[in-house]
Amino acid sequence: MSPVASITAPRLHAFYQQVYQHAGVPDEDAAAVADARLQSTLRQPAGFDAFSVARLQNTVRRLQAGGINPTPQIRVVHERGPFALLDADNGLGPVVGMRAMTRCLEAARVGGFALVGVRNSTTLGTMATYAMRALSEGFLGFVGTNTELKIGLPPWGGLTPALGNNPFAVAIPRRHGAPVVLDMSLIATQPQDSAAASETPTRGPLGSDFLARPIIGAHKGYGLAVVLEVLCGVLTGAGFGQAHAPNQLADPQTRHDLGHLFAVLDPTVFVPRHEFEVRIKQLCAEIKQSEPAPGVPRILLPGELEHERSETRLRHGIPVHADAQEALLVFCGELGIASPLA
Repeated sequence: MSPVASITAPRLHAFYQQVYQHAGVPDEDAAAVADARLQSTLRQPAGFDAFSVARLQNTVRRLQAGGINPTPQIRVVHERGPFALLDADNGLGPVVGMRAMTRCLEAARVGGFALVGVRNSTTLGTMATYAMRALSEGFLGFVGTNTELKIGLPPWGGLTPALGNNPFAVAIPRRHGAPVVLDMSLIATQPQDSAAASETPTRGPLGSDFLARPIIGAHKGYGLAVVLEVLCGVLTGAGFGQAHAPNQLADPQTRHDLGHLFAVLDPTVFVPRHEFEVRIKQLCAEIKQSEPAPGVPRILLPGELEHERSETRLRHGIPVHADAQEALLVFCGELGIASPLA
C-alpha cells in the first residue's frame, strides 16, 4: 500500500507523547517512549502504517488493563563494578531501556566498559534506538532482548516454536560518515511492513504461521537465538522460552517479564581514539569499494539505508499510509483525542 500523506517528526512525536500521557504515563517517561517510537518510525521502511497504530493500541490496552505498569519503580537488584542487574517493575520497555543505557554510559565513562541486565520488562521496540545512544560519546553500543513467541521460531529441525525472534543491535561510531548500525531479528519476515503483508498471502495473523517465518541463517540463526535467550532471559532472571508462549500472554493484564542486556564499550580501552577512527574509516572504505553484483546500484554498510531514510524523513516528513489514516480515526476516537492527521 502506497503512502497517501505525510506527517512531520515533531507532530508525530507530540502525538505519541499525548497518547502515553493519556494512558497514565508521567510526562518525562511519556517523552522518552515517544522518542523511541519516533526513532522506529523514522527508520523502518513502512513509515507510519496500520501496524504502527495496532502496536500503539496494544500498548495502551495493556497499560489500561495493568499488563504494563505506567509508573514503575525501577530498582537495582545488585551491582558489581561496571555490571548491574535492574528490575523494570513491569514498566514500559523504552523507559527502562533508556535508563539502562544511561547507567551503562556513566560506568563506561569511568572504566571503559559496562554491562547491564534487565528483568521483569516489556517490549523495547526498535533496538537501534538504545545502541545508538552510545555514539554521542564515541562509544560502541549493544542491546539484545528476548521476545514473546507470538512471532516465534522453532528449534532447527523442529516444528513447535520455542524461541522468540530475539532481536539485537550494535552501533559503531564513525567520525567520517554515518555510524555502522546493525539492527536485526532472527526471523526473515517483516510483519511491521504493511506492504509486504499485503503481498504475502501465505502469512496469516501474527503467531499463526510459525513455519512461514524462516530463520535468518538457518541453523546458525537458530543457534544465535538460543544464545540471546540465555543472555537476555536465563541470565537475567527474566522469563524465557515457553513462559512467553501466546497462550500464556493473551490476557492484556498479564505481565510479559521480558529480559534485556545492554553494553557499552569505549574503544580507547584497546587503541587510541584517532587510531580507531582511521582503522574503521579504512574498513568501511574497503567494503564500499567492492564491486557491486549485477543489478545492485551500490554497496551499503549496516544501518546506512536507515540513516538516509531517517534524515530524509526529518526534512520532508514521514509517509503515512491510507490504512493508518482509517485506523487512527478509530483509535483517537476511542481515546477522545484529535488525530495528528486532522
